[in-house]
Amino acid sequence: MKTTTRWKTGAVATVLGCSLLATCACSAVGPDDLPSVRGGVGAGYQLGMQFASTMNLPTGADVMMDGLRVGQVEKLTVAGKIVDVSAEVKEGTKIPADVRAVIRQNTLLGDTYIALDHGPVVQGPYLPPGGTVSVDHTSSPPQLEDTMAVMAYFVNGGSIQQIENAMTGINTVMPKPRNVQRLANVVAGDMRDLSGDTHEIDRMLNGFSATGASIDARGQTLATLFGQPTVHYWRRTAVNIVSYISQILPSVGSVYEGGLWMVPMLNSLAETGAVGRGIWDRAPADTAKVSDFLRTTLLPFAQNPSVDIRSIETDKGDQIVGDVQNLLRMLGAVK
Repeated sequence: MKTTTRWKTGAVATVLGCSLLATCACSAVGPDDLPSVRGGVGAGYQLGMQFASTMNLPTGADVMMDGLRVGQVEKLTVAGKIVDVSAEVKEGTKIPADVRAVIRQNTLLGDTYIALDHGPVVQGPYLPPGGTVSVDHTSSPPQLEDTMAVMAYFVNGGSIQQIENAMTGINTVMPKPRNVQRLANVVAGDMRDLSGDTHEIDRMLNGFSATGASIDARGQTLATLFGQPTVHYWRRTAVNIVSYISQILPSVGSVYEGGLWMVPMLNSLAETGAVGRGIWDRAPADTAKVSDFLRTTLLPFAQNPSVDIRSIETDKGDQIVGDVQNLLRMLGAVK
């Protein structure tokens, strides 16, 4: 019985010793020594990148271009004031020579990766295998302290309350949805009626064209009608009519003698005619402006009611739209 107990004690000591040795051996293994769960990129070539700061960029981080994973980070080396990042890129990947390397995160707590940005049109030249993206073509991530400072200023500076107040003011001045819908229905009905009656406009234009052609065809007759002899005839006729009327008016009595009362009335009629003529002259331009407002402003807004906030200003004159964009970018809502 004692022999069995002594054997069990020795087995337990052996197991504890092996565990201790395994723990000590594992203490020399770092995160960079573990294999990446993403695996490698297969056959490829080396690409160097120089950054002023890499923050928490790990080895094995993805290298993305045009939304695709084209490589991964192999090694990071500190060289003076810059950090040399060595990455392995898939064989056949063409990287433009003017590419810009940026360290990004999809979200505030997401994985860090390197994005290779380039212009909309890629025509070469391209970086050769073993090429390097210099530090003036890279962008390091912002310091964590700066990010937290921006967030603290945004939260504690009353920016959220100011945005809420601005949205409340916008909702107050905006018309009610049922009024906008009713206006849109009326405008849509008018547009349908106008489009359905275009044949009437065509008929009117055809009538004007026919009238002009008829006047042009009878130009000789009109010249005779409005020639010098004819004008002289009508002038003499007008003189005779006026002379006859002047002989009749004295019999009217007070109307003829007190005719000065008609002068203000005639002046008023003349001014009214001038105003009407001005309205008639401005009618085409005003109609074009109304049509342009309905086509470019009112109808698009009725189809997709929205508000484009271009700036938000505090009572001290500070613009806070940039703070909103930074916060949304850190939260992953915008790129």
